[in-house]
Amino acid sequence: MPRINAEYRDEAKRKIIAAALDIAATEGWERITLDAIAQKVGVTKGAFYSYYSNSTDLMQEVFLAVIRTIRDQLLDSLSGDPDIHSALDSASDFLFLQAKPMMPVFIQAIASSITRDTAFRKNVNQLIDENSVLIVAAMSRYQKTGQIPDDVDISSAVRAIYGMSMGLVMMTHVLGRDAREGKQAWVEAAERVLKINTEENR
Repeated sequence: MPRINAEYRDEAKRKIIAAALDIAATEGWERITLDAIAQKVGVTKGAFYSYYSNSTDLMQEVFLAVIRTIRDQLLDSLSGDPDIHSALDSASDFLFLQAKPMMPVFIQAIASSITRDTAFRKNVNQLIDENSVLIVAAMSRYQKTGQIPDDVDISSAVRAIYGMSMGLVMMTHVLGRDAREGKQAWVEAAERVLKINTEENR
């Protein structure tokens, strides 16, 4: 019986997180409230406290889910095509052109009070480091096939692309700059960092 209760609890939490992510993607991070999630899931606001001790715990879990969603989409892009140029194009579509973008939600969440908690910030940094390892592994595949030169340090390149992504995504989704220009700038810069923007590599 406890196993069934645990499975039910896990499923309920998944639904709550999924509802919060949907609200974040369509309406923005600041629109995630217990009332909004409760209405979407079809539960009472008081039911949340069966799963989370307070709203901060819930919002922190939602933020971690945002990071994992971004990671999974980028890994899908980088693993789904054997051609590095096509993979970068797919990744840039996600970052700049997707109908329900997660990157601006990530930036909005970072700007909120959620990351002021030192222990939670440490957890976020640890998750980002773990994600970087996975992205480096995905990018290394292109180095093994000769599409990225051997002298490129993939770990350093991924860190540089991470930082560039944050800046361009903020300019696009927060400041309202043209998304297609942001996408093009991102692809061109990523190709330069990876040393693949040459005629012989195309």
